[in-house]
Amino acid sequence: MPSPCETQRVPTWLLFTVPCPTRSGATADDLLRKRLDMITPEMSASARELGCRFHRAWVAADRSAFYAVACWETIDGARTFFERWGIEAEEGEIATELSGDIGLVPEP
Repeated sequence: MPSPCETQRVPTWLLFTVPCPTRSGATADDLLRKRLDMITPEMSASARELGCRFHRAWVAADRSAFYAVACWETIDGARTFFERWGIEAEEGEIATELSGDIGLVPEP
């Protein structure tokens, strides 16, 4: 008999980190503003359709980095979204796929 962990669908969490300023001079605030200007209702609807459950972005308090966290039902849904909307990695960006899903409160 499979364990509960084997039968539950585990979402894909992605952590994006961009040290700032970038080589080309983009600041953390620049990267945050870019997303504010880029995200449209159509883009949000597309993300939901492709399985995005959660997405948020922040800047470090000292402005040394930009961070974003996203939760997708599948990594394929995330890839399709990035391709569909022409989203490419920022200069110096590190994307980390996180595994495991332990927390104190229910997922968003």
